[in-house]
Amino acid sequence: MTRTVLIVVVLLACFEASAQTEDVKAGEPAVLSLWNRPIVTFRATVDGVPPAQRVHNSRERIDEHLEAHTAAPVTTRVTTIGDVKGILVTMGPDVAFGLVEGDLDAESSMSLQQAAARAALRLQEALQAHEQQQRPLIVARGVGLSVLALLVFVVLIKLILVGREWAIHAIDRRLQLRHWVIGGVDILPTISTIERATFRVLAWVGIAAATYLLVIFVLQAFPYTEPLGDRLGTYLRGRLADAGITAVRASPNILGIVAVIYMTRTISLWVSRVIAEVEHGVRTVTWIGPWQARATRRIASGLIWVLGLAVAYSLLPWSNNPIFQGMSLVIGLGASLASAGLVNQWISGVVVLYSRSFRIGDYVKIGNVEGYVTEMGPLATKLHTIRREEITVPNAVMTSDNLVNYSKLGDEQGALLSVSIQIGYDVPWRRVEALLLEAAAKTEGVRRDPEPRVLRWELSDFSVLYQLHIRLVNAEYRATVRSELNSNILDAFMTAQVQIMTPHFEGQPEKPVLPALQ
Repeated sequence: MTRTVLIVVVLLACFEASAQTEDVKAGEPAVLSLWNRPIVTFRATVDGVPPAQRVHNSRERIDEHLEAHTAAPVTTRVTTIGDVKGILVTMGPDVAFGLVEGDLDAESSMSLQQAAARAALRLQEALQAHEQQQRPLIVARGVGLSVLALLVFVVLIKLILVGREWAIHAIDRRLQLRHWVIGGVDILPTISTIERATFRVLAWVGIAAATYLLVIFVLQAFPYTEPLGDRLGTYLRGRLADAGITAVRASPNILGIVAVIYMTRTISLWVSRVIAEVEHGVRTVTWIGPWQARATRRIASGLIWVLGLAVAYSLLPWSNNPIFQGMSLVIGLGASLASAGLVNQWISGVVVLYSRSFRIGDYVKIGNVEGYVTEMGPLATKLHTIRREEITVPNAVMTSDNLVNYSKLGDEQGALLSVSIQIGYDVPWRRVEALLLEAAAKTEGVRRDPEPRVLRWELSDFSVLYQLHIRLVNAEYRATVRSELNSNILDAFMTAQVQIMTPHFEGQPEKPVLPALQ
């Protein structure tokens, strides 16, 4: 008997639940809004009316109430909607809408009475805003405040633009009197360009912020758009709060970055000062010469700053972000591929510099190019030729081609200049030697100590190869001395009636090849 009664009770409960489900079904939620103000969200289908239709019906009842121009308080009362118990929100005698248990948010702990009270309060505020918007005085007040805000906005924009120009000119005046050289390049012009762009960006950010605040103020000046202004203001306050929290959390890292940059600058200045003393001869170091000190100072300063910036970058708040890590990888790969040639030139320059092949002021020959070294850069070396030309030779070329330094071993005795000539076996070598020494003695710019000398360099099939070696007083006039020396040799051999058949001498001709005496 007891089991039968239990089964009947369960069946009745299931039937009652299914019947109530037919009256109240969950549907697609719909929001009832009035004058940009969300009032309530309908989630249940009541007596076959879905949430969207309930919103439409409620809005029609509220509009009819507003057209009647009846001011009445908004209240709530418990009622029964069909077989479902709910709460009605009324505007005096007029019903605005009703709420049932199915309209509650399943994740919220709010009861039906609390939800109805909150909806009634929002409806009361919306009706009051509608009533205020109809008053000309309220509208005139909003217009006046908007005009005043617009005038303040114009003045603020003017101040921002004037402040930007003043800051740019002030920093330019300070930077014009200073120089900051890193890697042989004065970076202050670049910094000046960056600060101009920075102040322009900051000015536009300030203008955008002022515009945002103006929009918020104007929207809040009118009852109809006041909720929109509140939302914009809430969003701005939220972002500023998040930014403040982020700044506070990142403050230890920011202090660390400042400390790393300060230490990097201190170490760079100390190293540069020590190497500068070597460059100017104040300090002597065995492993580096004065002519190498300038380039060494640039290289050391660059490496110190690269290491310092690498440490500072690791302290940035976003350094561990996968996005920035991916960007760093892509940028590093692109820079590696793009700078392969530059790295080769730089490494070649370091090899040439520390191999001490030459120094600034030396007269060198690189391949077919001769000239004085005027500049040793990280990527190329510049030469001034005797024809008053400036030639830029990439550092990689100097490591792959023959390099002759005419000045390195000729500091005390002078740079060596040699002239080759071939004379037949029918002329005694002592006579040829005397003629060559006579020509050297008549040439200006030739040192007398050590004296010029003649070498019987090669005994070929048809002639003897002689080489005349002289020392130059000034290597800068190498081309002039060589030209005058060749002229004196031609005159000496012509006067002595000794013919020169070089470089293709194979035998004496039937008639001597000699110019006419003048």
